[in-house]
Amino acid sequence: MKKLAKLIESDLKLIFRDKTLLSFLVLPIVLIFVFKFLTPILIEKIPILEDYRTLIAMFASIQTAIMFGFITSFLILDEKDENVMQVIRILPISSSYFILYRLLFATVFSSTAAFFMITYTDIANPGTVNALLLSILYGLTAPTISLIIATYAKNKVEGMAYFKGVDLLLMLPLASFFVGSSISLVFSILPTYWTFKFYDHSFNGESSLNYFIIGALFFISLISILIIQFKKRVFGRS
Repeated sequence: MKKLAKLIESDLKLIFRDKTLLSFLVLPIVLIFVFKFLTPILIEKIPILEDYRTLIAMFASIQTAIMFGFITSFLILDEKDENVMQVIRILPISSSYFILYRLLFATVFSSTAAFFMITYTDIANPGTVNALLLSILYGLTAPTISLIIATYAKNKVEGMAYFKGVDLLLMLPLASFFVGSSISLVFSILPTYWTFKFYDHSFNGESSLNYFIIGALFFISLISILIIQFKKRVFGRS
């Protein structure tokens, strides 16, 4: 518990010291209020947007969730730059413990932000239970994006490029709602496809649990592969 408290304290100091990380920490709260009050106004002025409530909610939720993935990845990049990773290798703390803490940090905050985006804004609220399940799927986007950036980016400049690229990929399955059902399956190779399908079906009261299960297994499998890659490339361990 003391190790965990020390890690949290260290991370908070880094976040509050870095204006970019601090802005990304505050941004989810800003986005929740913006979508809460701006969406009804836009729908009133542009009535056709009423038919796209779920898509707006999907977009808003994922943008809120991935912010914590960005924060976590940049904390790790900072530690890589300062050779903290090499120090961790010789400290009485395992790389697995360190990775687990980082991923839980990103997932918990991400899931919480997504839940509030879905329920508080009430753009397309599928009910409390479905909102909780959705927040789990959205929450898993954070460790995914964290591991991709922290594993493959050499510095913060590359990290920002990776962030923009992965963000675009994660949003790409939104296009599946504008094409035929056969073509939409092309997007199923991306984990967020299953998140968005679960959101759509649960909001419309249709059978949706299979989408949640597939989405969760997809994310867990992807994260597991990325953890192995992270250990190899950063810690030099399998």
